[in-house]
Amino acid sequence: MIPRPSNTAPLLNGADSDSKTGAWLADTVRTIPGSLLFDLPIGTLIRFSDHIPEPPANRQGDLAVWRLFNGIGRLARRDPPHFSPLAHPASITIRTADFGERGAVGFTFALGEPSTAAMRFEVLELPPVGSVRILARDGDNAELLHLAEDEGAAVAWLARHPVSTVIFDPVTADEIAAMLVEGR
Repeated sequence: MIPRPSNTAPLLNGADSDSKTGAWLADTVRTIPGSLLFDLPIGTLIRFSDHIPEPPANRQGDLAVWRLFNGIGRLARRDPPHFSPLAHPASITIRTADFGERGAVGFTFALGEPSTAAMRFEVLELPPVGSVRILARDGDNAELLHLAEDEGAAVAWLARHPVSTVIFDPVTADEIAAMLVEGR
């Protein structure tokens, strides 16, 4: 297990390793408003927090609720706003563990809701160049199941976690460079 401060959720596999794109965040963590999360690439490592201090360990119920709104995870899905018959704001899903792992929970945040406006989001790491996103299709939206180190690791992960419809989506230098140039 990776050593971590007590007020954060466990890191995903590989989250503590030096990545090819993590250098842009080496000296600072970038806090961004929730509205900009929709533009980040799928697979971005994000810390989310509601600014409430962690309760003591002996208050298990309070601690379980606190962990719902404070943790670290990968951006797994983006859903655009819907306007019929009722308006629904854009939303994102952050997965705190890999698909198929114990404790694989996805938290969905509606980006236009007042409750999300009170949340703090920090970009910890963009997906490394050369890594491969394993995506499940759900209509027009794709959902991240796993971020593999390379194509070989993606094939090995898929052999251990059979999923009927997946797409391998490599992370390119152009995609990451575009994020850096846009200043997000």
